[in-house]
Amino acid sequence: MSDPKINRRTFIAAAGATAAIASAGKLSYGQSTKPGPNVEWRNRQSGIGYRRLGKTELMVSEIVCGGLVVKDEPGKWEFLETAIDKGINYIDTASNYNRGGSERGVAKVIDTPSKRERVFITSKTSQWLKTARSKPYAAIWESLNARAQARVRAEIGARVKEQGIFEEYYLCNYGDWQITEAEKLLRDDVLEDWYGDQLSDETRRGMKQGLIDELESSLKNLGTDHVDILFAAHGATHAKHLECPELLEAVDTLKRQGKVRFLGVSAHNDPAAVTRAAADSEYYDMAMVAYNISNEDWVAPALKYAHEKDLGIVAMKVARAPHPDRGGKVDPLPGLVEKMHRLVPGDQHIAEKAYTWGLRNPHIAACISAMTNESMIRSNVAVTGKSPYAFMA
Repeated sequence: MSDPKINRRTFIAAAGATAAIASAGKLSYGQSTKPGPNVEWRNRQSGIGYRRLGKTELMVSEIVCGGLVVKDEPGKWEFLETAIDKGINYIDTASNYNRGGSERGVAKVIDTPSKRERVFITSKTSQWLKTARSKPYAAIWESLNARAQARVRAEIGARVKEQGIFEEYYLCNYGDWQITEAEKLLRDDVLEDWYGDQLSDETRRGMKQGLIDELESSLKNLGTDHVDILFAAHGATHAKHLECPELLEAVDTLKRQGKVRFLGVSAHNDPAAVTRAAADSEYYDMAMVAYNISNEDWVAPALKYAHEKDLGIVAMKVARAPHPDRGGKVDPLPGLVEKMHRLVPGDQHIAEKAYTWGLRNPHIAACISAMTNESMIRSNVAVTGKSPYAFMA
């Protein structure tokens, strides 16, 4: 059997030699975000602000639709049509949102070629890190004796401390799932580093095929033959997750088949490090990362760095920091509500204040919002076009 490490290194070297790489020189704001001759417009409407999404050249509305709230049920997707009517041109979803129901709900608003061309559609391979990549390492974990498992746990703790990802205001308290998810992914990283040689070529081909199969299922749910942006990995916790050869091989295959246009990564945990890694990568075109008044000291410098590399950025969790979780289970950390009102005075809803604050940053293209009705859509759209960094149609 051939050495899997050699094969994977060979792939990266070969891909690096043939990939089309955008110029890496530092860019001024005007060079990288104002519309140029190569930008791509969709659903361009007056009265709403748009920005260029980095090297993708997509002109996206400053507020974009989050898909977690979308379902394939009456009353749970129609608001997307209202958002599009108001000029929003980007809809985000994921394979695991409502067990595929989000993607099937989005399908209802893009069910003809003309409707599909109104919006940029993104989805995420939500299960890849947690299943296709993780399953082989779970088997290795179970095979280890107690002493070996203790060594792995100690290494996980060391990496958490080194990254600083659990510092309270950086973590930002989106939910307890953050900690368990991060620890599980870091466990797989340690097992990859220490025991990765135990995985056969066949197992690694299965990891690659798992990502391809997940995207194929998403396309079927969406009723389309391609997504404009694929987030792979979804929920990266470490720069290592952007470098998985099986992931990059799968995306390369999907791009050559015309099923994916651009590659993105999303990150709730350690968004600063993931942003910088994506900016330094020759494979990633954009990133969707947590950015808000809680973690700005960590993330804002990374956004500036990414902007200089022309990596497109969509900011998520912008309103979550000062606004309670919709389920009432996670409250803002102390001082964040007061900070938000101080930064954006006035009588806006606190979520709209958060988006107003976020869009003051010239290094992002948009804020993502989980809008569920016409009132929310109207108030969120109203915050666009207020900064000097917006382009008004």
